[in-house]
Amino acid sequence: AIWFGYNHLTHDAFFPMRQGVGDTWFGGFARWDAEWYRTIVREGYVYYPEVQSSVAFWPTYPSVVSLFSWAFPSIYITGTFVTVLSGATAVVLLRKWARVFVSREIAITAVILLCVFPYSWYLYGVVYSDALFVATAIGAFYLVERDRYFWAGLVGVLATAGRPAGLVVAVALILRVIERRNAANGASGFRGLFNPRTLTKADAPIFLSWLGVGSWCVFLWVKFGDPLLFAATQASKGWDQGAGPATWLKFRLIEELQHRPFEWSTIGHVAHGLVVFGALALVPMVKRRFGWAYALYCLGMIALPLLGTKDFFGAGRYLLGTFPCIVVAAELLVARPKVRAVFLPLSLAVMLAFAVAFGRGSYIS
Repeated sequence: AIWFGYNHLTHDAFFPMRQGVGDTWFGGFARWDAEWYRTIVREGYVYYPEVQSSVAFWPTYPSVVSLFSWAFPSIYITGTFVTVLSGATAVVLLRKWARVFVSREIAITAVILLCVFPYSWYLYGVVYSDALFVATAIGAFYLVERDRYFWAGLVGVLATAGRPAGLVVAVALILRVIERRNAANGASGFRGLFNPRTLTKADAPIFLSWLGVGSWCVFLWVKFGDPLLFAATQASKGWDQGAGPATWLKFRLIEELQHRPFEWSTIGHVAHGLVVFGALALVPMVKRRFGWAYALYCLGMIALPLLGTKDFFGAGRYLLGTFPCIVVAAELLVARPKVRAVFLPLSLAVMLAFAVAFGRGSYIS
């Protein structure tokens, strides 16, 4: 679908047809933020006050792309390879994680739901960091469920250095280890489940996951003098998402709804908002099915677009990482076969339409 949009539709003015190596097949996957990642791989990180800068983009994805770039003719093609591999890994790991808690039918439905979710084209080769983040986040939690805390901590390093949501992953991994330890000892209730005094030396490796976000902050501090520069640069002109009431209360979206409610951009922002509140509605089910740690993880993931974006834009792909919500949504669909038979094909059709639009250069998420 992305290839079709790139080769057979009129391009957005920002993205004329390129004539580089492999662009006929891969050009449609390199849109918008892909240029930032290519710049980071080629030139490293830079920062200019009050101007959009590459420090907004966390290091795991460009580092992995750089690691494999020797094997491909262009950085964009390397990025597509990394994303495809990450997306496939995320699908496999989602099924494995889900099978720890739910039936085979629900797990398979969850995999299908992830694959056809309207914003899941980011898992199929787009040069963005989302697929790698989702794969590493699910992988870290799956390893926790298998009591492999050392490996969970190492995989967690990649997740916590992958996106701002890595902060949520770092906290939630520790909470899940504490919760499992206390539940095994017969504890109940929120306070009982999250009593940290029951942690042992065997649990210590899970704290390795903090090396990801910690190393990123140290790098920003040493090179640019501000360990939280990734957040400060969000206020730059064009992004305009600095922390404050205008962002938290969605003044920009309210203005759009008042003055141009039927423009495609406004409709798209509303769609992202519906995804946010839909995920929020699933959190109580996540708590009942998987426990408090996963519910808090999902709340943290949802809070980022809820409070950190001026118009919910991007929430569709940001919430690909709320995999417990995907599994409980699959459980609802399994209990309603007729709804599932309609919903999954419809979601696939929407995803393909979005992918075609993204291929031609439309700003979808």
